[in-house]
Amino acid sequence: MSSNFREDQRLKRLLVQDVARLQDVELKHERVRQLLKATGSDALLLQNPENIAWFTAGVDRFRCASESCTTSLFVTPEARLFATNSIDSAQIFEREAFGLGFQLKQREWFQPHDDLVSDLCRGRTVLCDRGINGAKCAANAVQSIRLPLTELEVVRMRLLSRIAVHAVEATGHHLRRGVTESEVAGEVSHRLLKRTVAPVRIQVCADGRNERYRHWTFGEQAIENFAAISCVARRWGLHVGVTRTVCLENVPAELWRVFQRAMLVHATGIFFARHQQTLDDVWKKVHRIYEKFDLANEWQRADQADVIGYSSSECQLTPHSSYQLQAPAPVFWHPSVGPAMLGDTVLLHNSSNEQLTMSSSWPQVPVLVKGREILCPGILRVQPAGARGEASEMEKAAASLFDCPEPPQEDGSPRVESVWDMDIPAFKSIHAKNR
Repeated sequence: MSSNFREDQRLKRLLVQDVARLQDVELKHERVRQLLKATGSDALLLQNPENIAWFTAGVDRFRCASESCTTSLFVTPEARLFATNSIDSAQIFEREAFGLGFQLKQREWFQPHDDLVSDLCRGRTVLCDRGINGAKCAANAVQSIRLPLTELEVVRMRLLSRIAVHAVEATGHHLRRGVTESEVAGEVSHRLLKRTVAPVRIQVCADGRNERYRHWTFGEQAIENFAAISCVARRWGLHVGVTRTVCLENVPAELWRVFQRAMLVHATGIFFARHQQTLDDVWKKVHRIYEKFDLANEWQRADQADVIGYSSSECQLTPHSSYQLQAPAPVFWHPSVGPAMLGDTVLLHNSSNEQLTMSSSWPQVPVLVKGREILCPGILRVQPAGARGEASEMEKAAASLFDCPEPPQEDGSPRVESVWDMDIPAFKSIHAKNR
């Protein structure tokens, strides 16, 4: 058997350094140096996947996480290294953290990881994000330095938001009577996973099921009239959230009535959540809307918003939270009134707020807060193909509120994965410039 393949046609692989990630890791390392200095510690041990993702600018240990820790990060003022096993080390150093200045301390996969960690910590004062023997638990301290976001994280939040919005809105536009909540959840999940984005939480609440169960996920019930679709998605360790409501053919008058109340809460939260504000001050503004429209008990039935980041809830909006917002910081607003749900991720800047999850493929409703227009996602009305059913007088008068002339196109977001390596012909030097 012969082959026409020639040796000089082989391609050499050249690993590519991601300069933006390297700069981001250096920023994180400086934050850790300040933490170590403030606490008089020698090193920081990170074992939680969210903290590893944060420090490394996106190394994703969530997808291969097991019940026990098999990879740790050990950071001193001068150095940063992975402590891992012989199975994972190649993937980490060739695909996920190449050229980011990490060293390696490795054991065989059958040797206890705890022994490797103990060797690193011996004779040092160590902070750790988990309570391990011989180290001081500093989970809250580490969480406190994950925000504000860096420039790279802001760019990634925008891209992740585009992908999450497309997954929810494209699914909503294709909603049809009789499909089950779980089928819709599967569609959202598929649209995320094919972009290597993880669905952390998906809610599909049919026909007002969420009025009683505000944290309902999804079941095998068929959707008959309307549904709220919500998801929290994760990539690079970062999270975004988005919630949309879809009606089939007609928008029930009662749903629209309470949805308008929810939009007022939503717009108020977006307007008053600002750089250097404390969450309890923001809460007072939101609470006034509930009281003004005789909905005083509604806020007690569901949580309203979360500061998000490397956790789906870095801090929750509550009546007595003294947490101070520091821009740039992302907040997922997700108020609900009765069966009405809506939600957007908002990025707080020093002097403005950016609504990351708004799009032209969904009805938008302007809400005035202190004379300023805040756009809120409305209700999408989906009509069966070729249907010309009679609409109610309310729907005829407000058809523009519920119909969207620009359904979402195929997701044209840039690639999510980094360019890890490039092909170079065997006859060409890796140092030669491309012409």
